[in-house]
Amino acid sequence: MNRTVSMLSVLVLMAASVYWSGCGKAGSKPAVGRPAASTEAVDISTLPGFLRYPGAKATERVALSLKDSKGTVWTLVTGDPRDKVADWYRASVAKEGWNKSPEMDAGRSSMLEWEKPDKTETIKLLIYEQNGKTNISLTHGLK
Repeated sequence: MNRTVSMLSVLVLMAASVYWSGCGKAGSKPAVGRPAASTEAVDISTLPGFLRYPGAKATERVALSLKDSKGTVWTLVTGDPRDKVADWYRASVAKEGWNKSPEMDAGRSSMLEWEKPDKTETIKLLIYEQNGKTNISLTHGLK
């Protein structure tokens, strides 16, 4: 499970770095290999309801598959401030009975992490600002 959690963390951070690489650059081009913005709706049907931030728009969905697990990374965008988004996720995930990940150090990490009590699922959440909006990068991993 630790290998899976580590791999999913790396993938989330890689996805976030793609977004951050364009921050503050007027007229920057999309990252190589990244599709141009689409008018098609992003499928969030497999995103659990308690992870759907109210009013946020899904802008990207990437399925992941490893030898012993699978997962999905979603990117959502909202106009709400970062702290409000983080507080909502903390409350929503806690209400569902998930535990903070033992590897999480709230004082040093900008990523929020939880695991299901039976350790079969993990959630990794990265919240960052870009272009005047709050972006939510959410990885839901399944063992």
